[in-house]
Amino acid sequence: MRDSGSLLLRVAVGAAAAYALAWLFGWPALAILAKPVPVLCLLSFLLPPRTRDAALIALGLVFSAIGDTLLEAGTVLFLPGLCAFLLAHALYVAAFLGRTRKLHLGRLVPVAVFGWLVFTWLSPQLGAMRGPVLIYVVVICTMLWRAAAQIGEDPTGALRPWLATVGAVLFALSDVMVAWTRFVDPDAALKLPLMLLYWFGQTAITGSSRRT
Repeated sequence: MRDSGSLLLRVAVGAAAAYALAWLFGWPALAILAKPVPVLCLLSFLLPPRTRDAALIALGLVFSAIGDTLLEAGTVLFLPGLCAFLLAHALYVAAFLGRTRKLHLGRLVPVAVFGWLVFTWLSPQLGAMRGPVLIYVVVICTMLWRAAAQIGEDPTGALRPWLATVGAVLFALSDVMVAWTRFVDPDAALKLPLMLLYWFGQTAITGSSRRT
């Protein structure tokens, strides 16, 4: 098991390095091939899923890998890619709700402020994408809220709620950077920083899963 995990880690790091080189040198075919591999390695870590929680996270990773490929393929596939990531976030919300249904409405307040600020900031640039982006912001904020709601609610694994929360925050920040490069400044050099946030976020969310 340890050898398998070590191999997956090496493959994921190698793919991330290949993606960075592909982006720096303008090799689109390599970028499309390499981009989803780190997430697929995380998926392999959960297979076969033995709990509902692990199955939901695994499905979220599947849709994330699909979204990775669609977004990398070009702007014409941005909306399908957005939909794939929307489904991934919804699956993570379902997993987090399975861990606790306590509302913790106080934790919703900063998340709601974050979502309002992001959407208000992006709204003038969105045009016909205003509706889809609003839905996406609501779903990702729901994921942030339900991740934070777990803190203090898991007596058997105190680290898992924090991993879920950190992962959700990193994922959300990477999404904000994607939106910046898509709608505000396409030339912003954010590709590699946002991918690092995204990969670390997905790693933390995967690490938070209940596998047994």
